[in-house]
Amino acid sequence: MAATDAQSQISALRAEITQLQKDLGEKGAEAYETMRDRAGNAMEAARPAVRSARKYVRNEGAAVAQAAREHPAALSSVVLAAGLAGVVIGYLIGSMANEPPRRQRWF
Repeated sequence: MAATDAQSQISALRAEITQLQKDLGEKGAEAYETMRDRAGNAMEAARPAVRSARKYVRNEGAAVAQAAREHPAALSSVVLAAGLAGVVIGYLIGSMANEPPRRQRWF
């Protein structure tokens, strides 16, 4: 009698687990569909901003190129200054990372 009761409980638990797996699969599919729809909506909403940004970058790039053509000496000065600033910053970062070993003597 106890074995039959345990077997019926086990079969009931298996049925519940099967139902939970089915429910979980359905919820996962719903969540996937929702996220896919939201991502699609976000992409559609972002398209005008991306187009506007692309136009802006293209126009600014053309303006910089025109200024560089008109003033080559200024461009070379800016590039040289940026390069020197990069060297100085790199040297400072490198010198901070490589501390000399401490020499302490107690005698």
